[in-house]
Amino acid sequence: MSRGAAGGDRAPVLLVSAAGVLGGAERVLLEWTRGLEPPVLLACPPGPLAAAAVAAGIDVEPLPDRPLQRRGRSGRTALELAALGRDVARLTRRQRPAVIVASGQRPLIAAASAPLAGARLLALQHDLPPAPPAAAPLRAAAARAAAIVATSGAIARALDPRARRLGRTHVIHPGVDAIAWQLPDPPPRPPRALFLGALVPWKRADLALEIAARLPDLHLDVAGAAMPGDRPEFAAALRERAERPDLADRVRLLGALDDPRPAMAQAHALLHCADREPFGLALVEALAAGRPVVAPASAGPLEIVTPACGRLYAPRDADAGAVALRDVLMDPAAPAAARARAAAFDGAAAARRFAAVLERLH
Repeated sequence: MSRGAAGGDRAPVLLVSAAGVLGGAERVLLEWTRGLEPPVLLACPPGPLAAAAVAAGIDVEPLPDRPLQRRGRSGRTALELAALGRDVARLTRRQRPAVIVASGQRPLIAAASAPLAGARLLALQHDLPPAPPAAAPLRAAAARAAAIVATSGAIARALDPRARRLGRTHVIHPGVDAIAWQLPDPPPRPPRALFLGALVPWKRADLALEIAARLPDLHLDVAGAAMPGDRPEFAAALRERAERPDLADRVRLLGALDDPRPAMAQAHALLHCADREPFGLALVEALAAGRPVVAPASAGPLEIVTPACGRLYAPRDADAGAVALRDVLMDPAAPAAARARAAAFDGAAAARRFAAVLERLH
């Protein structure tokens, strides 16, 4: 029996994701979807997200896979947004949802320009808007939404500084299952840091290597891989840098991990390096595991990391990052403070808050 059939006469909720991967934003969407009252439909391209949704008993409507264009080609991007808008309109005509949840910037822009047949639009936003004037279409689309859920205050302020004052924007920090992230203490020595994130330039794994180069006793694990459609030069440059004499035998490139917990269990701290991380689910996971976090003092990490549970450093500054990482590794109280801080990011509570916002629109 489908979720739609189980829902009787209740109009469905249609969630739209333009990505088929299972990154942080998609994991949050999946977790929050599980808590919604059926019927619920998830529209997304084939891939790990769709497979995980089916395994969770969520009905999936397949969308064509349209990889994000990262290097110009604005005309191609506009065509793909228009095609996604037609997909949303087609599904709306067929499924007659009460609410459409646009998860991400592309689904929001596409859905805001599509005929929605009376459905209300909820913008679920996980990313910071691009720099002006490229942000104008996104902000215009957000203005058409009945409500906005942003996963950090930084996203909410950048998307629409006035919306929260009007009660239309809700900041809901994603959380974690603390029990699932209970890990044993790491091996005592040598000190080991973990970089966890996609090997894309804006995540700044290159900065993590430069920070490690300034701490001769540190070992560094880099967990992540290039995104589909990315060119290989950035990952190749990381490998070449890791093989230089000042880092040789101290850096392990682990590739993409289905489950990062074994790597986290070996680490004494999480090293984060993105200049403008919208939120940072990996940071919260590390805290729940009792691993202090070292991250740039900008955007999402400012809402997560306190002086007790980690250290913040000036973005793009390898020297400052090395000092911060050294300090936190020498702080014996930091692991317990990390676990205590993680209690503020409860996954079940976040899912309930999201469901409450959606129900007010249904």
